[in-house]
Amino acid sequence: MSSLSAKWVTLPSRGIRAKKYSNACYAFVNNSRWKENKALAHKRYSATVLVSMQALVVFTGGTSAEAVISRKSAAMVMANIDRTRFAPMLVHIDEDGWFAEVDGERAPTDLARIQADPANYIGAFIMVHGTPGEDGKLQAELEANGFEHTTGHARAMALTFHKGRAAEFLANEGLPVARSIQIAPGSSWSKAELIDAIGLPCFVKPNETGSSIGISKVFNAEQLNAAIDTAMAIGNSGAVVESMLHGREFTSGVIPDASGRPVAMPVTEIRTSRDFFDYEAKYAGESEEITPANISAEWTAQLQKQALEVYRAAGMRGMARVDMISESPEQIHVIEINTVPGFSEASIIPKQAAAFGLSKMELISRIIEQTLLV
Repeated sequence: MSSLSAKWVTLPSRGIRAKKYSNACYAFVNNSRWKENKALAHKRYSATVLVSMQALVVFTGGTSAEAVISRKSAAMVMANIDRTRFAPMLVHIDEDGWFAEVDGERAPTDLARIQADPANYIGAFIMVHGTPGEDGKLQAELEANGFEHTTGHARAMALTFHKGRAAEFLANEGLPVARSIQIAPGSSWSKAELIDAIGLPCFVKPNETGSSIGISKVFNAEQLNAAIDTAMAIGNSGAVVESMLHGREFTSGVIPDASGRPVAMPVTEIRTSRDFFDYEAKYAGESEEITPANISAEWTAQLQKQALEVYRAAGMRGMARVDMISESPEQIHVIEINTVPGFSEASIIPKQAAAFGLSKMELISRIIEQTLLV
């Protein structure tokens, strides 16, 4: 077909976009209603109908320190997406705007140009960790223009990205979280009062960050000032001081099943010789991730139940990952929910998918099917 001359046309009555070739063949795009469209084309045109791949955007990059991880995650999607079904266009986001990558070359773009493209993009696969992909800013722009995407909606993303507000929300939903105190930018605070309320050791985190960037584990009062300064220096949303939770660290990814209902994947136990699961432990190979975790079936089931409760309460879509601390099946605390979890070779989600019986390609297709094609 590629040797035939073609032009874009709109088939009458249904507004179906297609390429019309000189031999009266029609190649449909954005064809989630394939059976109806196929019958319509045969009835009205007596044409041979050839299904084309569905075009979609894969967003990567971002304007935070996590952009480098975002690029690795998006590269994994681009390498493993089913190209017999989907035609992805990689779009990089940075401080200067959006840039579409085609044949190794980058060109400025924006949502208006993407939506005007005759490829008729079905939506966006968001692989932007940090801002604007996890804080709801990208989602807000897409939703305001009727462009589908693969994550939670803008308001849910904004809530879950802010660690202090997310902890308050989960606690109000009856989910177990660490004790915490938020410190707003420019506010005063008392070291003695913080330690009295939270205890030591404790964690100090920027309210809006991922990949454990800017997080400190504080063992004594003398370390508290520097830890808060470090957290405050990232973003402009202040910091949160959290009590130390005791137990083993686990995480479970949640994805839609083939019918669209959320299902928890096998649990991973995270072990590290470092003080906690920080950036180096995550991405420099300084941790041991055991998938599936070597724990009882009851413990696994309770962790998965907790992950599903968090996913539902937070209003998530697509894939997410819930991190937890647990000493027993009866004692589980939620650390946080990762709403655009890492998808690089070093990431946990692909390993959990493999243990769940899904290849990377199958997982990517599942996310697209249950978010962009429903």
